[in-house]
Amino acid sequence: MQTFDNHSDLSFSFPESWKLDGDDSAANAGTISVVSPEGGFWCVRRERNDSDYDAIVQQAITAMRDVYSDLEVDTVVEHVAGERLSGVDMHFFCLDLTGTAAIRVWQTLHGKYVIFSQADDAHLTHCKPIFDAITASLIQRHGNKSAEEYL
Repeated sequence: MQTFDNHSDLSFSFPESWKLDGDDSAANAGTISVVSPEGGFWCVRRERNDSDYDAIVQQAITAMRDVYSDLEVDTVVEHVAGERLSGVDMHFFCLDLTGTAAIRVWQTLHGKYVIFSQADDAHLTHCKPIFDAITASLIQRHGNKSAEEYL
């Protein structure tokens, strides 16, 4: 496993075969992405505590719907590493492939982590456990400082 750590508010582990998306300035970026060899990706950004959950999720849905007009959206609550993550799964068609994108929001006492992942459905069975493992490493590195009552 490799580790990304900006020595501030983002630290997580990801597979050796995945690549950090971006350049050397990624350590100072607000959003960090890692990409699988098959093209699936996981990314995270940290929001201020006063960022509105509904606005965050709606912004992602709107951006996806601008590209995929036939987008289907399912509300999801899941638990990773003992923490509650709320969000949506978005299902779409691109050319002759189907894909799934997920947005999850993890509320902590110090802010919200917005986690976005996407893979075509042919690779989702392989990528989803990896997405969850990367998310779990993020949660574990940030001490499970959850503030579930904010969601």
